[in-house]
Amino acid sequence: MTGWVWHLTPAGRELFGDAGPDLTGLVGVVVKQNLQRTISRAVVNGVPVFVKRCRPNTPRSWLRELARRPKARLEFDSALALIARGVPTAEPLAWGRPAGWGPAESVLVTRELAGEPLADTLARPLTPAARRKLARSLGRFYAGLFNSGVSHPDPHPGNLFVTPDGFALLDVHAVRFGRPDEYRGLTLLNRFFQLQASRSDRLRFWRAYAVVSIGTVDAKRVEALTDDSNRRFWVARQKRHLGDNRDTHGVNGPAARGWAVRNLPAELVASWLADPDAPFRDPSAKVLKNSRTSTVARVETPAGSMAYKRFNLKSPLLPMKALGRPTPAVRSWLAGMGLIDRGLPTARPLACFQRHRFGLPTVGYLVCEWVPDAAELPAAVAGMAPAEKRAFAWELGRTLRLFHERGLRHRDLKAANVLVTGGRPILIDLVGVRATRHPATADEQARDLARLARSSLGTPHVRHTDRLQVIRGMQPTGDWKPVWRAITTVVKVGRPAGR
Repeated sequence: MTGWVWHLTPAGRELFGDAGPDLTGLVGVVVKQNLQRTISRAVVNGVPVFVKRCRPNTPRSWLRELARRPKARLEFDSALALIARGVPTAEPLAWGRPAGWGPAESVLVTRELAGEPLADTLARPLTPAARRKLARSLGRFYAGLFNSGVSHPDPHPGNLFVTPDGFALLDVHAVRFGRPDEYRGLTLLNRFFQLQASRSDRLRFWRAYAVVSIGTVDAKRVEALTDDSNRRFWVARQKRHLGDNRDTHGVNGPAARGWAVRNLPAELVASWLADPDAPFRDPSAKVLKNSRTSTVARVETPAGSMAYKRFNLKSPLLPMKALGRPTPAVRSWLAGMGLIDRGLPTARPLACFQRHRFGLPTVGYLVCEWVPDAAELPAAVAGMAPAEKRAFAWELGRTLRLFHERGLRHRDLKAANVLVTGGRPILIDLVGVRATRHPATADEQARDLARLARSSLGTPHVRHTDRLQVIRGMQPTGDWKPVWRAITTVVKVGRPAGR
């Protein structure tokens, strides 16, 4: 193509000729697109190919390309090196960039791989046999990477490709060659699967990995390193929910501004931003709470039922306090997104916006998905059979254990802030949730449990045995007695006499 300089493999030269690809003829179906790259699928002389266009159009990427080769060339060279080492990846055919000097768009053309990304495979229901086969195959593949001296800095399921023969690597521009750090590589991989795969599936992976790998690895240490890595990742990731990304984006209107998930209808969000209090005046709205601090209603929208909450301006000092910390609406938005990131049950936040006066935030609003067939904890427990209640208490304890292990604390954990649906707890009203890079201490866990226990003292259907079952769910292999004593000390309910 005129004005472009192309570098081709023998297979690429056979397909495109010495002049290289004609980009005007490679306009295919776009399969992925963001600010810095576009990936499309095209067919050239009956051969399906993928075309990746990389654009250094941010200050960081532009400066980075001054100090290194174009991203298309990095991936082209890395793919050839991987194939030489026997590591499956998409076969590179050509890479090119405009003639001239300085950072510019670069293009990589690869042959289409048979199969699909692991993310697509995991999105479908899998039989137990298929999950076992997938876990073992991934373990053998990843051990082969280590044996070949290859490490991938971002091994999420979108960059792992399931082929008829096993697995292949994608997005390989940043792969490293040499003796890899075995624990670092496994920790990066395990960050995703620790939340999305069962312990038995991960154990099958470890066993398959250990058989093939020439190194030695302690699976328990990998799990502990993954816990630490995930907590740091989640805290760092929190900032992305206050910007534009693939899931959420900033929104602005005449009366308020904030953020919303991208799959909400734009006209619906615009109507909220034009008049944030209009949903409360809708005749179909059902007001669930109306207090000095907040107003909550169930509203019906073209996108379905939603919980619509207004954080009232209970103090004239609130706008000034917002100079030092986020407002209650923003804290609730961040906490809800944080629970979703951590795989914990909550009502998914859909939008958060704020009124402003003289540049300072005043009344805030939070919109969440409506949890169908849900009841508050006291009402739900009242209708449960004894066996069902025990099973739910254990599940609640397990949820709280994960909540604390994943670096969260709840300053307002009470029965009214726990919904129950399908025998599962759903945590709501998250304005008091705090995220850290460390798991909760025993004292912090006891305080959270004490608040929950105190709030259920007036509920006749909650017995001491039910509270004990919650503790056992939190500590399935530990001694429950010290935890019980710590909670009793805080809540001052006396000795745990049976009923």
